[in-house]
Amino acid sequence: MTRIAMIGGGPKCLFALLALNDGLEEYPDLEVRVDVYDPYPPGAGRVWNTKQPQELRLNVNPRIIDASSSLCSKTFNQWHARTGTGSDEVAYPPRALVGQYLAEQFDLLASQGSLHVQHRAVEATGINRRGALWEMESAQGTELYDEVVLATGHGLNGYLPPDSPEGSLPAAALTVECEPAMDAAVPAGSNVMLRGSALTAYDVVLHLTEGRGGTWDRISDEGMEALRYRPGGSEPASITMTSRSGIPMTPKPNERPRKLERILDHYRDKVRRWGEERHLNDAGKPASNTQMDALWRLLLSCAVACAEAMGAPLTENDLQTALQTGISTRMSAKPSPAEQLRESLQINHGRQSPSPEWLWGTVWSGLYSQLVEALSRISWTGEERKQFKVFAANLERMAFGPPEPTAMKLLALFNAGILKQEQLSHAGGSPTQVVVDAVTAPAGVLHLSQAPGAGASSLYRKLLAAGEVSIRAGERGLLTDTDGTCMDAAGERNEALAAIGRPTEDPTLGHDTLNRELHPEYENWARRIVRQLAASQEKVVH
Repeated sequence: MTRIAMIGGGPKCLFALLALNDGLEEYPDLEVRVDVYDPYPPGAGRVWNTKQPQELRLNVNPRIIDASSSLCSKTFNQWHARTGTGSDEVAYPPRALVGQYLAEQFDLLASQGSLHVQHRAVEATGINRRGALWEMESAQGTELYDEVVLATGHGLNGYLPPDSPEGSLPAAALTVECEPAMDAAVPAGSNVMLRGSALTAYDVVLHLTEGRGGTWDRISDEGMEALRYRPGGSEPASITMTSRSGIPMTPKPNERPRKLERILDHYRDKVRRWGEERHLNDAGKPASNTQMDALWRLLLSCAVACAEAMGAPLTENDLQTALQTGISTRMSAKPSPAEQLRESLQINHGRQSPSPEWLWGTVWSGLYSQLVEALSRISWTGEERKQFKVFAANLERMAFGPPEPTAMKLLALFNAGILKQEQLSHAGGSPTQVVVDAVTAPAGVLHLSQAPGAGASSLYRKLLAAGEVSIRAGERGLLTDTDGTCMDAAGERNEALAAIGRPTEDPTLGHDTLNRELHPEYENWARRIVRQLAASQEKVVH
């Protein structure tokens, strides 16, 4: 019997175990026991748990959600079709509903799959090597395993940044963790300051308004559909979102113009070829034009081509300014974040010509799959990594902002005078102010404020101190091989210890996604396990 410990029971864990279960179908005599360590029910995990408030909705098109397997062929949309109505509210369904789908797939795996799966509703606190085995520490004691997979996702519950003011509340406790005591700490009529102005902040805003009985009236705003907020009476008097930049996220359009797809297809091939050559270069087989500035020129060329196709009167300089600073001259001229948001919604509906933000969002999201593959595990120079972090942060804000239904609600709250957005350095105080840290734990396993090499939790601190895992200079995530196997401090494969998803962010990109097709590590891990078990069975037979 082979024993596997999965540390974290969210979607990445589910995808890996479904792939393993499918791979073992032709080996019915192999016995595999899996223990899933997660305080929350597995499949959904904490972020997608089924008890979170209904106003917390998916931020992407649900067509990407696919936990199908030999046990159930249904994607989320197929599973949900039995109750779908086709409205915007269904186009971006409650995250609790997505969690229900994921949890059901895990239950099917546990009840009908070939794996023997047990949920351990505790947090794993340590991993120690014991010869060829791994010893797992938790509140339930210690257990020995043949294989360990680190899939800890968004990290610890109740995360607060190290620079949080004393007495501030963690956003997750108000939203996904749904703690009544935290809700009570934000009384009706209070003034709330959110440290953060991205998707996590939007969750808090909607929970404190719509989640407290506020409703939305559909109205027309100069011929464009809009919303008006109708207070429920229990919301705060004011909510101020703050960030270091003060720049709002650009709302995603409901769909991309078809005429841009041919352009994007052309550049997808170019990005793919750049990535292939860069990896050859890293392997000691020099290839030409593989520096990061060549990739940025490629992306800029794509943005210019998209601008020309859309008839947008923009220059390369306009686009470069937005890339480098995070905001275009056009948007920075708007008097407030609310006006910037309104302009972005008008662009999405073709009522204004595309902005540099809209074009960069189209390029970054349209080429993202190829970029993830091209940049995976490349060897960065220090300057390349520094520049990439700045540009990528700007592009993420332009490409992966809120969907239109959420953006319309935010604009309605701006118009109602309840919602504001300011730079953190300009935010004022109030005697009745409640501070909420509307941020999530950083991706990877290092917090930026910590000393180099210090893990964000005891689990990773112990592994780093023992040299069982490694993190490259300038990065936050564990370095792994293409099958998720962790690379140790000596740069060698640490067999039987793997990491998938958010703990590996930086060497590999884009793990904040439910898109199962974007990262192949979980499938490669499952194939490795099946090969090893099949080989061991053949040895026994012969």
